[in-house]
Amino acid sequence: MRLRAATILSGLLLGGQAMQAARAADWSPSLSATLTSDERRRGLSWSDGRPAASARLSLQPADGLSFSIAGTTLRHSARHDGAATGIDSAIVYRKDFGAIRADAQISHHAFPGHGGGNYVELGGGAGTTIGPVQLDLFGLYAPKQDAIGGDNLYLAASAAVAIVGTPVTVVAQVGRSSGTSHDPVRSARLRPHGRYTDAALRVDYVIGPFTVGVDLTDTWHGHRIATGPIAADAGRRVSARIGVTL
Repeated sequence: MRLRAATILSGLLLGGQAMQAARAADWSPSLSATLTSDERRRGLSWSDGRPAASARLSLQPADGLSFSIAGTTLRHSARHDGAATGIDSAIVYRKDFGAIRADAQISHHAFPGHGGGNYVELGGGAGTTIGPVQLDLFGLYAPKQDAIGGDNLYLAASAAVAIVGTPVTVVAQVGRSSGTSHDPVRSARLRPHGRYTDAALRVDYVIGPFTVGVDLTDTWHGHRIATGPIAADAGRRVSARIGVTL
């Protein structure tokens, strides 16, 4: 019931913005594809530490509303009950308030063939730009759901800087995952060590429509509450990416 109520409330809030946008939407579709040596999210591997491919389609009206859907190969990930692929869809509304930009979103994570693993997240954030530095604070909350063994809250801060005179961008991010659990096995999907902190340092080199990147990710936790492949996919890792945007 908590999940349904939260989803309906957020849907009504974003739905109002969507109706306003639809009146004069000038859709500008964007397609991107990425190959990575390891699909990592919040410091955790979603592809069992193996190479993965993803593709994303985004539609963005001029007034700040965007819809996106992305598919990722998960290599029969143990984290997601052996799912071969994951489908992420999201509705995001962004608005500027002077120098501050804010957004709200609803996202759904689906695992074809493993419907019991699907879950929903609600989120939002705010940021600003100071010179060449972009600063952001954001949060994502997954209400209580059987698929994740409870609820999950992710809070993070990031800073991105474009190196002046070069095609290089550096991004640093730190986040904290917490939540309640009624099923330790299921909650280990998003929190294999209970509450934990993750950090990432990403370097991107842009050449026309192509982006080449290297990521360093790490995780810290107070005590281990899970073992096996799901827990082993945390910790310090280096991965590489190459992507194209059309």
